[in-house]
Parts: sequence; C-alpha cells; structure tokens
Amino acid sequence: MGVLQFTDKLWMPPRRMKEETRETEDPREAMIKAQKKFCSWAMTSAIIIAFVFLILDEKAIAKGLVLGTLFSIINFVLLGRSIPKILGQSVAKTRAIGLTSILSRYALLAVPLIVGVKSDTFNFIAVVVGIFAVQIVTVVNYTIIKRFFSHDN
Repeated sequence: MGVLQFTDKLWMPPRRMKEETRETEDPREAMIKAQKKFCSWAMTSAIIIAFVFLILDEKAIAKGLVLGTLFSIINFVLLGRSIPKILGQSVAKTRAIGLTSILSRYALLAVPLIVGVKSDTFNFIAVVVGIFAVQIVTVVNYTIIKRFFSHDN
C-alpha cells in the first residue's frame, strides 16, 4: 500500500495518517512543502560549503557546487510538476508525458555538465556533486534526521 491512494480522482488519506493531517493536507500541498524544504536545505548547504571554499580560495569549486545545486533544484521542481500531469491519464499519454519530462530534464542537467567541462571557472566534480544536492539532502533527511531526531515514533 502506497502513501497516497487515489479513488475516482479524489484523494483518500492512508488509515495510519494523523487525524489533523487527514482533514487539512492535500497531497499537492504536501509535495510543494517537501520540495520547498529539500530545495532550501540543498541551496543553503551549498552556499555554506561554497563560502568555506571561497575562504580557502577555491572559487572554481564554490561556483561549481552552487551551479550544480541550482540545476538540481530546477530539475526537482520540474519533476514535481510532471507527476500530477501523469496521474489519471491513459497509458499512451502517460508514456508521452513521462518521456518528454525525462528527456527535457536530462537536457537541462546537461547544461551545467557542459559548462563544467568547457569552463575553467567551474570545477566539474563540484558541478556533479551539486547536481546530486537535492538527492543528498533527501537521503540525509530520511536516514539521519527522521531516524534519530524525529519525535513522531
């Protein structure tokens, strides 16, 4: 059983969800809230780490990290916007929307990679690490923060 259940295009909350959440939170709002949280954490972390690299006079690494993180956030937001468009569609339309979404997001992620390879002002490895910033923040959130610091257990 997944977290979200869709019945006749109406959202049905899972049985184990808190009662106050059942009545107030729409899954789209929850997704936007999670996106804002993860994206702000990713960019804040990237800026703090980039600032440390700037102090160490490693400007290329700092710029590469911020560039990769920016494109990681754009990719994550576009992914979040494409998912609701797929739900409730025919199989053919779902495949078309999904393929278009994937190809456009891959093309988007190619931009910082090409810039990182071609330009000496951006460190390529830092760009790659930045591209994974949202995923890293998500993994850290669910493996460390939720496990050890959550009081909802």
